[in-house]
Amino acid sequence: MKYRLLTILFFLAVPCLKAYPQAWSTFLDSSRAIDWSSAGFTIPSYTANCSVQPTLTANSSSAASANTTAIQNALASCDATHNVVNIPAGTYYVAGWTYGSQGNQVVRGAGPMSTTVIFTAEAGCGGQNSGACMITGSPIYAGNSVVQPSSGTQQCMWTGGLSKGSTTITLSSCGGAPTSGQLMVLDQANDTSDTGGIYQCDSITPTCTVESSGNYDGRTVGGVTYSQKQVTYVTGVKNNGNGTYSVTISPGVYFNNIRPSQSPGAWWMAPVQNEGLENLSIDQSNITDMGVAMYGCYHCWIKNLRSINAGRGHVISFLSAGDVIRDSYFYQSQSHFSESYGIEVESSSSTLVVNNIFQQLTNSLMFGQGSGWVTAYNLGVDNLYADAGSVWEQTADAGHNAGNAMNLWEGNNLFGIWSDDSWGAAPVSTFYRNQLLGWENGKSESTYPVSLESWSRAFNVVGNVLGQPGYQTTYESYANSSTGGANGGETANVSIYVLGWTGADGTGGCTGPSLCDPLVRSTLMRWGNFDTVTAGVKWDATESSPAAVPYVNANFSSSYFTSLAHTLPPSLYYSSTPTWWPAGKPWPPIGPDVSSGNLGVCGSGTYAGAQATSSSQCAGGSLSTAWAGHANSLPAQDCFLNVMHGPPDGTGSVLNFDATQCYASSGQTPGNPSPPTGLVGTVN
Repeated sequence: MKYRLLTILFFLAVPCLKAYPQAWSTFLDSSRAIDWSSAGFTIPSYTANCSVQPTLTANSSSAASANTTAIQNALASCDATHNVVNIPAGTYYVAGWTYGSQGNQVVRGAGPMSTTVIFTAEAGCGGQNSGACMITGSPIYAGNSVVQPSSGTQQCMWTGGLSKGSTTITLSSCGGAPTSGQLMVLDQANDTSDTGGIYQCDSITPTCTVESSGNYDGRTVGGVTYSQKQVTYVTGVKNNGNGTYSVTISPGVYFNNIRPSQSPGAWWMAPVQNEGLENLSIDQSNITDMGVAMYGCYHCWIKNLRSINAGRGHVISFLSAGDVIRDSYFYQSQSHFSESYGIEVESSSSTLVVNNIFQQLTNSLMFGQGSGWVTAYNLGVDNLYADAGSVWEQTADAGHNAGNAMNLWEGNNLFGIWSDDSWGAAPVSTFYRNQLLGWENGKSESTYPVSLESWSRAFNVVGNVLGQPGYQTTYESYANSSTGGANGGETANVSIYVLGWTGADGTGGCTGPSLCDPLVRSTLMRWGNFDTVTAGVKWDATESSPAAVPYVNANFSSSYFTSLAHTLPPSLYYSSTPTWWPAGKPWPPIGPDVSSGNLGVCGSGTYAGAQATSSSQCAGGSLSTAWAGHANSLPAQDCFLNVMHGPPDGTGSVLNFDATQCYASSGQTPGNPSPPTGLVGTVN
């Protein structure tokens, strides 16, 4: 009996040993966040050349086809231990290329200012047309017959391990056998009526989209779309017999709302792994779709890329997971209409986007469908939007299609972050320690730091610095019913938060077919944010403790937050100062606990109102302190202002960029951070 008791106690203790507390656990309920540390991976440092290296003809558009052939032949010669295809210094016209399906290969230039590739045509890339295509050798998508129940050979019903955090799931009624080393897509049927909590929908029928029909980015089974998806990696499979399997996955299940009534399922494909693009410039002026596509890519990467003049977008991630896009510069779009993206996310998970510069794009990032992504320490400057004249603005989009959830936006400096209801619902993501201005010179429409349209429920907004000194006049504009609300219309354009509206880019309307949504505000968690309207940090116990709704627990209680210390962890992604962070630069750079930030506002001159760190950057103007010192420049912003010598407002032509030089020279020496120079006043 004694031994049996000890055994029981041991197994009861095992979960406790594994239940490491998360950095967010003191202020977020576990139903509102995930362990984001699994996003991305460590990029390999390949050094061995592939057996064939391309011989390329420079400066000749007529050589594009031959140059493509040379690169393709080099990629085909790579193997597990010979991984590098070198593009030498020079400018080369190339008709696109597709990486080898064997993986473990990188196309590497001599540096972004030494090697330039001008794309003249696109690789087909399984429909994700792009100049450079990283694609699995066995691509599938949600419309393939092999993933359709019940006859598809690459699908099962997902019948066990449905709880958030589960790393072992049970699959039944399988049309084929899953195997280790595959990318597995976990999904379930959309809700056909409002749950009153987490609500996943994309169809016009339950009136949850602005557009006239659903954007069916998922399987359609029995007439119902499966928009909500997580792409995870299979680490082990046990055949239980009778068409049933126990499958271990990494990372575990992200979602709270998986339940048998929604017929959850799983489908899979063999990925390509470890493909990269680094150290060169690409010019997309002659192609209309994407610069780089990742399709069925696991642990793929883009690093030190200078990408110019995209058509639809610079990069797309499609049915991929665990990738990294970092230390790069994305400049301009061809049209600046609604599809002019920096990075487009479609049905992908757990990718890291860090330390990038986005200049003169309509949407620096557009989340069509993403889960478990970490978007961190990026700079967006001079958003351009041509659809509605020169006074309208768009910004980074945290939710454009149905199915986005559990993404982290941390430490970015952007115009703002927006989650719309154009194509459906996008609940439960976190904005942490960002600086979001909601302002650019000459813009007067959609000028708000945070916009969460209908169905963007249970978001967390914590530790951010919000607003432009002297511009926003209203704390929040919000829907309080399905047909109306407070501070709508033009007031929304000068508000810090725009919550629960629909139509007109969320600026205070309830136009059909989608209804306004008061649950956006009542389920929103806000804590420790500085804003320029109240001119202070709000530690509001009521705003931080929304009540429970279906599939989201109550976030503690107001009395809990009344006594909670006003401290926040430096990061929800990094456990300590990241190794790439410049020595001596303040960490964390942004937040309510930062008091001597070096970012100010140009008070006059050519760049009046723009951010800068020195009066010398203000071109005839002076620099004033702002945001009560709660914001420092990011390494990407130091790079842009001090090394690339970009104008503070982001206007102008494409700039020189090389991450290996930029960040080496922009970091300060160890010691206390340098204060802003030439300050002449204070604005909040």
